[in-house]
Amino acid sequence: MDSDKLKVRIKLFRDKKSFEVEYIYKKKSLNERPMVLDVLLQAQEEKIDDLSFRYGCRARNCGVCTVDINGKPRLACRARVKDDDLISPISTLPVIKDLIVKRDGIPRQMIGYNRIPFKNNLNVEAESSYHNLTACIECYACLDGCPLHKKNNLEVKNNDAYSYGNPFSFLKLQRLYIDPLTPEEEKKGIIEKAKSLGLETYKKEYKNLKIKCGVGINLKDEVIKPLLNAAFSYQNEKKNK
Repeated sequence: MDSDKLKVRIKLFRDKKSFEVEYIYKKKSLNERPMVLDVLLQAQEEKIDDLSFRYGCRARNCGVCTVDINGKPRLACRARVKDDDLISPISTLPVIKDLIVKRDGIPRQMIGYNRIPFKNNLNVEAESSYHNLTACIECYACLDGCPLHKKNNLEVKNNDAYSYGNPFSFLKLQRLYIDPLTPEEEKKGIIEKAKSLGLETYKKEYKNLKIKCGVGINLKDEVIKPLLNAAFSYQNEKKNK
């Protein structure tokens, strides 16, 4: 391959069939190390004019551009492409077309779990771990390797939420749980919700759990571990009453 070009493979999904298309990316300079998004935009302009993919901020702030690169989730606006890389839709969610996946089965799990009566009170300071969790950009890279999410039937009907949880869902619950504005009575409901989404599976598999956040949040220590501690200490309290 010439030094001013880069060969990639793009996996497309159309009419319930998948197939690969080879594309030769033309570098803007010999030293360019293009991002995945650069390749997709050029491919759409020059060869596959109906290529479907999502992107928004182009600055690692929104998470909607996530795709798989050689089978692993990456942000298209930040992941660099190498020769012969395979670009495909993230494998952990159902595909709508090409690189676009159906994302709403995840956030629907959180419907009804933000009943904080006093919101946006800037006079109440949250702990540092709360602020760490606000860095989540909903890229859903954390679904990869999650033993709970693997149990879900991805072809849910009527836009229902998935039955089993995932690191993103538990991050949202943990953030509500440690929010200083969340009343104590609401915290019990949050823990029960976490348990209903299968939190106990993480208890069994915690040691070997391998989940990775697209923006570097320590999901095991800052989300899963404190939820497990809260859930099962609360369970023991109920037994002792």
